[in-house]
Amino acid sequence: MPGFLREVALLRANLDLITATTERPRGLAERRDQLDSRLRNIEATARRALVSGAGVLIW
Repeated sequence: MPGFLREVALLRANLDLITATTERPRGLAERRDQLDSRLRNIEATARRALVSGAGVLIW
């Protein structure tokens, strides 16, 4: 799980680049907010899994 959280941190560190280089029917700010929200949900779930000794499944 720590490795997974590092991967999420890498995505977060490059969020502006990811936002700018993905297709977007919406504006950049809205797209960035959507991606940020999803990453926060993934991080929160991963931290809960880490505490309980479980894992996460993302599809």
